[in-house]
Amino acid sequence: MFLIRPKALTAAVVIAASLFLPGVAHATSPSVQMEVCNNQNSGSRSFELTGLNQHGVRVSSPIYSIRWRSCQLFANWWWKTGQSLEVRVRGTSLSQTDYFGIPQGTRDGSYMRWWVN
Repeated sequence: MFLIRPKALTAAVVIAASLFLPGVAHATSPSVQMEVCNNQNSGSRSFELTGLNQHGVRVSSPIYSIRWRSCQLFANWWWKTGQSLEVRVRGTSLSQTDYFGIPQGTRDGSYMRWWVN
């Protein structure tokens, strides 16, 4: 018959519980999350971010639709500091690409807000 010892059971419960606790992403280099704001006076626009992630791999985020005068945090997308992040914006009549610089000294694990006109 298989018996579970109290110490082993306690350790298993602690390990299992720790897997479900929220925490900061483990990055190989300092990184931040971006919050993009649509500074238009009307309408929604679509935004996509492209750049180096926390592991130094070039990736693109999902496309988010952001209402006018609203912001969207690109949650769980971590961007390496010290780079220019490409921001593709698609509206009803035009598309544009902007670049947002993330300074090297930006605090690791923080987020930055960027208003797009």
